[in-house]
Amino acid sequence: MINKVNYKLKGHEKFPPREGWMNKGISVAKEEGTHIFLEKQGPDMLGVGTNMVKSIRYWMQACGMLVKKGNKEVLSDLAEVIYKNDPYFEDIISLWIMHSYLSKNIEQATVWYMFFNRFNVDSFSKADVQQKVKQEVFSYIGQQATESSLKADIDVLLTMYSKCEDKNEDPEDKIISPFSALGIIRKEGEIYYKTQPDLRKISNELVLYEISCLLGDSNAISIESIASGEKSLGAIYNLTRVTVNKYLDNLETMGYIRVDRTAGLDMIYPLKIKNPIQIIQDYYKK
Repeated sequence: MINKVNYKLKGHEKFPPREGWMNKGISVAKEEGTHIFLEKQGPDMLGVGTNMVKSIRYWMQACGMLVKKGNKEVLSDLAEVIYKNDPYFEDIISLWIMHSYLSKNIEQATVWYMFFNRFNVDSFSKADVQQKVKQEVFSYIGQQATESSLKADIDVLLTMYSKCEDKNEDPEDKIISPFSALGIIRKEGEIYYKTQPDLRKISNELVLYEISCLLGDSNAISIESIASGEKSLGAIYNLTRVTVNKYLDNLETMGYIRVDRTAGLDMIYPLKIKNPIQIIQDYYKK
């Protein structure tokens, strides 16, 4: 098919990622092979129901832990690095890296991409998200998506990230996802807020990782591209322009980059930036 657009809706079986799923999924895949997710014994090996096995596999794909290699599905280099250094996902950078991959993964997590990259609103209702995401998904795939699929994705997204501050809500009605620890969405009543996370949870190395991702093979990048727009620190992490500049100054002091703000250039030049995987490896070694 010419100009085929790859997208995915409702791949999670309506389950947000749960505590221990990534660890369990990777460890079982290493022991039994990635085909275990498609085998009859998968539920027994993972200790969950059949639909949850499908959900675990989906989240591993969407978060970059499982990737295609030829005709096979294998654990990614990223999964191997995280599992070797942080097997129980105790360091929050492991969670941030999965969030980063997920929010940029337009083909396997289409609604997540649209929400973080094209829904630039600080406070909103669920209906606001539904309307905007519907427009963006239609624009991207060139056809209408079913309302039920969009609603399912939005429900899961808001559940997995939001920290609820509604004192009247029954805790049993809310499944706590590890992604809520990132602190980037807060819920008060029926209104949600995109919030800048606790900066103690965001290391200089994580920002360096994102700059490396954005740079690719380029030898320079604008501060504007790092601070705002799709796949930026502003979009993915809800960081303000002032906060981004503080991290850039930190990285310049550490000798990783050169920041040029003269004559309104506002450019970043890499001095000793490794590729994203190597940056995460070096972080864990510390």
